[in-house]
Amino acid sequence: MKFSHVPEVLNYKPLSVQKPMALNNFYRTLLFSNTASVESTAVSTTEVVEKNVEKRSAGIESTTRAEEQLYTSDKITVSNIYPNPASEYAEVDYTISPDLRDAKLIVYNVLGSQMAEYPLVKNDNKLRINTREMSTGLYFYQLALEGKKVATKKMLVRHQQ
Repeated sequence: MKFSHVPEVLNYKPLSVQKPMALNNFYRTLLFSNTASVESTAVSTTEVVEKNVEKRSAGIESTTRAEEQLYTSDKITVSNIYPNPASEYAEVDYTISPDLRDAKLIVYNVLGSQMAEYPLVKNDNKLRINTREMSTGLYFYQLALEGKKVATKKMLVRHQQ
């Protein structure tokens, strides 16, 4: 349908997104973490993945390995929550250097309300979260280092019936 007296500026073209998940990851990072994570996400979303699997570059393989971790730096390494989806409990593996003062994992419900907060103790290397008391549904878990939010991911809780 064409309108006869519509200015040329108002002609719209349909938008097609080549990688909608990359766009979702960018905005999720923008909303839930600090600016340092946004810059690193912007770089990874612009990587070109070739259709031929045999021609995978080392950069793409290192990105895949980095996605197995929630956060990695010279002071701390934190794995993703597993098992995901969780039923009875969920665990996180981590290592902390002695010079890091404060690290904690915060769990939010889908509406953004804080459900629980778990400090990451330097002498331990594993955190176990009891999910029995949580309702079945989607949750977000976020890593905060010295008061700054550095990474956020999703966790699904699904109880067996």
